[in-house]
Amino acid sequence: MHRGRIFNTAGDALLAEFNSAVEAVRCATEIQAALQTRNEHLAPEEKMQFRMGINLGDVIIQGGDLLGDGVNVAARIQAATAPGGICISGSVYDQIQNKLSLDFKLLGNQTFKNIPKPVRTYTINEVGTITTPARRTRWQVPAAIIAAVLAIAGTGYWGHQQYYSHRTNQLRDNAKLAAQLEAQKQSTDQAQLQTQKLMADETQRRALEERNKLEQERKLLEAEKHATEKAKREAQLQTQKLMAGETQHRAPEERKRFEVATQHAASTAPKEESKLELSHDGSYSGQLCTQLPYKEPFCWPVALVVRNGIAEGSWINAATKTSRTIGTIAADGSVQLNLTGWTPTGKPAEAKLLGRLVDGAITASGQWKTNSFWKSSYAVSGEWKRNP
Repeated sequence: MHRGRIFNTAGDALLAEFNSAVEAVRCATEIQAALQTRNEHLAPEEKMQFRMGINLGDVIIQGGDLLGDGVNVAARIQAATAPGGICISGSVYDQIQNKLSLDFKLLGNQTFKNIPKPVRTYTINEVGTITTPARRTRWQVPAAIIAAVLAIAGTGYWGHQQYYSHRTNQLRDNAKLAAQLEAQKQSTDQAQLQTQKLMADETQRRALEERNKLEQERKLLEAEKHATEKAKREAQLQTQKLMAGETQHRAPEERKRFEVATQHAASTAPKEESKLELSHDGSYSGQLCTQLPYKEPFCWPVALVVRNGIAEGSWINAATKTSRTIGTIAADGSVQLNLTGWTPTGKPAEAKLLGRLVDGAITASGQWKTNSFWKSSYAVSGEWKRNP
């Protein structure tokens, strides 16, 4: 009759919602008046008495249930009402005070459990003798729901415990989901750290292999140099011998041996590589620079030491991790440097620089090669000058 809707029941309690504060109060007063008339003819133990609380406030509809502070305040008001009485909040009173002929009594600001602010509360006196003016056109409260809670006398408030039970389950589920997400995040982080460690180990292993390879090549070149010098000395001795004892009557076989020894010395003679390589040895001071997009180049000092045509250097980055460069300087001055370093986020990175050595100055440039965790690729270059 008053366009209300029952949302939930809990034991002997009832939760109803109305689109109008006026209709909610009319429904409550008519029910109490009817019960008063019925109870007059019954023994005390047979009488039925209800407590009713009415509040105006925002609510949340979740499935078939009505939740929110609006419901909680109505439940608290109902629990504080005398059996057979009606209590309303100040928000309801402000909406109906000039629309219904009722006798209101101000109970003042009441403090209720789990309600953060005091609630201005009124009680309706003499429900059984209430007279109401003619019903007006239905009155709507935009963006608001009227929650009416009806409960049998003597039961505390109607069952907001069900709301708290639902909220507790929801919070427990949220906490469980958060724990699962945190566990997944930790697992992902551990997997990434393990991947980074494996990649760093692999980079270090490859750098060691490359260094060993360069060392073997250096030893091979040194062995070839010694063999060439030995053959050269033997050829020179043979030449001196031939020149000292050469006569027009020397046997043709001896002359032929001299020619063979000379040809062998010429074919195995070094192409001045060793002398040129040794001329590059020494220490070089300079820096490496990475070109960042839309920014000035980022540079840091790196010293190079060249021994037997092999150049080596190292530095410590901002994350206190050691980075290295190793490469070769050929006899013609061509330079190749291999860098093994780290990105700003701590991921392994590599670069191959090509350049030249001219007049004691080395210039080389290349591109960083990074793993799948760092998608961008940046140019890198270096400049060094030989120390006096």
